[in-house]
Amino acid sequence: MPIAADITDLLAGFRHSRSPSGVTRVQTRLLAAGEGLFDLVAAAPGDGVWRRFPRLMLERLLAATLRPGGPKEPDWQALVDDAEAALAAGEACEFAAGDWLLGAGTAWWLPGHAARIMALKQRTGLGYASFVYDLLPLLVPEHCEELLVRSFAQHFATLCLLADHAVCISESVRVDFQLWQKRLLPELAIPASVLRLDARFDVAAQQAGLVPAERFVLAVGTVESRKNQLGLLRAWLQLIRHHGEAAVPRLVVVGVHGFLADQVLQLHRAAPQLRRKVELRPLVPDGELQGLYAGCLFTIFDSHAEGWGLPVTESLGQGKVPVVADIAVLRESGGAHAVYVEPENVPALAAAAWSLISQPQALAAREAALRATVRLRSWRELAEECAAFLAPGPPPAPALPRDRARLAEDMLVYGGLPPMPDLPQLHPAAASSGALQRLGQGWSHQEEWGSWAVADGPALLRLPLDPGWRCPELSVLLVVMAPPGGHAGRARPQGGAWCDWVLLGSGIGELRVDAPWPVDDVLVLEFEVGAGVIVPPDERRLGFGIMSLRVVRQLPAEAGSPPGADAPPVWQPPRQPSISDRLRFTRED
Repeated sequence: MPIAADITDLLAGFRHSRSPSGVTRVQTRLLAAGEGLFDLVAAAPGDGVWRRFPRLMLERLLAATLRPGGPKEPDWQALVDDAEAALAAGEACEFAAGDWLLGAGTAWWLPGHAARIMALKQRTGLGYASFVYDLLPLLVPEHCEELLVRSFAQHFATLCLLADHAVCISESVRVDFQLWQKRLLPELAIPASVLRLDARFDVAAQQAGLVPAERFVLAVGTVESRKNQLGLLRAWLQLIRHHGEAAVPRLVVVGVHGFLADQVLQLHRAAPQLRRKVELRPLVPDGELQGLYAGCLFTIFDSHAEGWGLPVTESLGQGKVPVVADIAVLRESGGAHAVYVEPENVPALAAAAWSLISQPQALAAREAALRATVRLRSWRELAEECAAFLAPGPPPAPALPRDRARLAEDMLVYGGLPPMPDLPQLHPAAASSGALQRLGQGWSHQEEWGSWAVADGPALLRLPLDPGWRCPELSVLLVVMAPPGGHAGRARPQGGAWCDWVLLGSGIGELRVDAPWPVDDVLVLEFEVGAGVIVPPDERRLGFGIMSLRVVRQLPAEAGSPPGADAPPVWQPPRQPSISDRLRFTRED
């Protein structure tokens, strides 16, 4: 088949968000333009079978995102129901060695999805290519919530253990990716290509009643600390106080509110001049946004760090001069026609903006030169370039190993979200590989403390072992959570004899499974959890929750944990929000 584009994350995200984020805007336009290059596929909810998805249904979804309305409106939810039904009725996919699965979105928040891809690779021999939009939680953690940094560090480890090709959206991102990949897996070199996002977002502008009647400057991006709207509002306040309100245009800030947005909102509330001259618009459909681009004097994007800078490309596409922070990645997206300002320099930002406001003829000349020389590519051109990265050809030499981080003796592997890494140091890749080890529909989503095994589905652990410590017999020690009232179940090495266990009461305990060293150095454990326990209002039937595991040389029958295998000390309630529960879909790069 042509390259199979995985849209599982896109369909799941549409259930919660109607306004596309920066990532989904790229993903949808690339795949919509890639007819004949990319087949649309997704893992169906429930059975996890990979199925084809009809392009006409994707077109219906994308058309509906351009119309006003939120994600909870009945017409939108009915359309998402239709999309899920279309996927359930889709033809099952048949993959073979040499095929490619392309992840152009951000599927890392989907419960169990990485393990599904790994299982598909093992079963069929296909290759997996993943877009890399940025590594910002690792590069600038001070601008991110701790939960995001921890989950992204785990995602990055999973990506490096899974991907056979990285598609980076800028040269800056490729440099970052290669640097951090070598920190994590020094012996590995994942091929990485650059797909510049210099494409036009062609959407009909909707202007009536939505574009301010007065002169205005436009700033687009999630309102958060990294995008630095705080510095922008301070610059606007300087302009007003120095030149007077009448001389300073309105500033329209488009973007949902993200991390540390309260700092921006507090400054906006506290300064009457800003309340009068700065307009915050959290939710703006694409059509309205294009009208704002078309009607503004110029744009400002003073971000601290980016993967590409879509607002800069959109500004150029509309023939509007962008004022941007002078950082390497925005030099890539802004080219010769952006106005560059020293980062974190509020007076310089105010001066650059005033030079364009106060000299309309010079601004008009800049616009004319921009419109005459800037050529943005079509999305079809980007789709063809992306497909060429994965065109059939000689495999890498040497081929990338399937199991890239094997377990050392007595290595701790987290069942939940690993703790905050001591950046720039990362946790060992194997310690963060739990998402790839848990196979089967019997595992629920990962929570911060661990992952529940649940009834009505197979639950397996696939543990690749480092042959450097090969020994005749092993013990797998699992630190586990018991549901209220305890739990009884059984486990075995795949194909071996079952062993029963009983967890008394609720709280933290330990399970032990003994096994011979596997012939292929990959140990697979199977679990049966029985009927499970329901803990209202949670409707899952809980078996045991895995908090961590270690593999050691087989212990004597009466022995407990080896030194250092202490259980995590903190009790967590049975139901914690998953990463997907807490994901925010935002308009951002």
